Amino acid sequence: MIYAFDCRYFVSTILQFQLHRALCARTGQYIPGDPSRPLHKCDIYRNPEAGRILTRLMSRGSSIPWTQTLQDAIGEGRLSGEAMREYFRPLEEWLRSENLRTGEYLGWSYDGDYCKFSIETAGLQVYGGFYNAANTHFDVTTFVLLLITSTVVTVTGLRWR
Repeated sequence: MIYAFDCRYFVSTILQFQLHRALCARTGQYIPGDPSRPLHKCDIYRNPEAGRILTRLMSRGSSIPWTQTLQDAIGEGRLSGEAMREYFRPLEEWLRSENLRTGEYLGWSYDGDYCKFSIETAGLQVYGGFYNAANTHFDVTTFVLLLITSTVVTVTGLRWR
């Protein structure tokens, strides 16, 4: 169980955004598609309706499977990174436009010379093959997709055990 903490961390982060989106929608502070009520501006602090939903969610403890509790509380029975993407969408759009405005280059390229000694010591191929043929473009969307994919694989892997 070396990776148990990592798995709990990723799962809890995704659940946090899912719960936040559902609570904001239930309290009327967030309406999908309405630019005047975006998810990132929702504040459920001391909101009685949000408190009732969270109380109902937490009162069940582990008496039923967490997926069923999640389904009953927010209407979604599985993990989804979509709420996290939606929450950070304004930031992602700003970063894209700012990078275009300033001409910033996203990512890095490998020319076969960086850390050459450590790569050869590890017995990896330095010239040709994987390192020189890799895609050198890495952006925010790719990062979020990798984060979501790794989380889904980790969660699915835990169910198979």
